[in-house]
Amino acid sequence: DFANYARLGIMSVIPPFDSHPLLMPKPNSYKSLTILTLAFRTTMPAARFRQLIEGAVASEYLLNESFIVGEDPSIFRLQGMHQHGDVLLSHCKFAAPVGIRLSLRFREGDRPLVERLVAALGDEATADQPAGKGSFFPFEDLTVGHCLLAGVSPRSGLKGLDILPSAIESGLDLLWDDLPEVTDELRLIGNLTAVLVEGPAADQPRYERAAQLMQTYAPVRTVWRQGRRLPLVHQAHLPSEDGTNVLRIHFAHDMSDGAMVIGWIDDYPMTP
Repeated sequence: DFANYARLGIMSVIPPFDSHPLLMPKPNSYKSLTILTLAFRTTMPAARFRQLIEGAVASEYLLNESFIVGEDPSIFRLQGMHQHGDVLLSHCKFAAPVGIRLSLRFREGDRPLVERLVAALGDEATADQPAGKGSFFPFEDLTVGHCLLAGVSPRSGLKGLDILPSAIESGLDLLWDDLPEVTDELRLIGNLTAVLVEGPAADQPRYERAAQLMQTYAPVRTVWRQGRRLPLVHQAHLPSEDGTNVLRIHFAHDMSDGAMVIGWIDDYPMTP
C-alpha cells in the first residue's frame, strides 16, 4: 500500500508550491498538489496494462467520475473534474536489463484514486524505485511541467506571469535537457513589457529576444481565464542542446490585468 511504498522509499515526491488560486480546487489543497510518482516492473504487455486500468475505472466507486483520455495503451491519462490534476499512466519497454516499466504520476490529493489503480495491477506488477532526476526515463524524470509548477511559487522569483494548470499538465509529458533555460525564458516573458520600454540600450540581445517573443502566431490553443477566452497568440521557441527538437511555450498577454499567461507547452522536431 502507499504507506509501505513511502517507508521503502519507492515513491518519488516533488514538493508542493505556494498557493495559487487557479490551481487550488480546494481551500486546504496546498499539500494536495504535490506531484508523486510510482514505478513498477512488469512483464505484461501494454494492452493488458490498459485493460486492468479500464477495469478499475469501470468498477471502482471512487473512479466513477474519472475518465480515460488517449487511445495509446502505453501512455494515457485519467482525468476528472473532482481530481487535483491528471493521473499520467505509462508503459515503457526498455532494452535489457531494464525491461518493462510502468509509472503513475499524480497529485497527492488524488492518492485514494491511485490506490485503487495500484490494487488493480495486483501481482502482475512489482513496485520499484522511480528512476528520478537525471535518468531521462520517460514519466519518471523531472519534466518541463515540474519546472512550471515550481515557477508558480513566489519564491521562484518569477513575476508578471500566470502559469495555468493546462501548461503544467501539458509540460508533464516533456523531458528537457536544460530546465534552467526554461526558467530563464519564463522570467523574460514575465518582464517583456519592461524590457521593451527600456529599449535596446540597456541590453541589446535581451531586447531583441523580447521583440521576437512579441511576434504573433495563429493560436494552437485557446484557454479560459477569468471567464474569458484567451487565444495563445505568442510563442517562445527553445532549441534543445542536442539539436533534435524545439520546446514551444504558448502564451498570451492579457490586457485586462497585464499578466503574461502561460497556457500550453509542446515540442516539435528540429528541421535542418
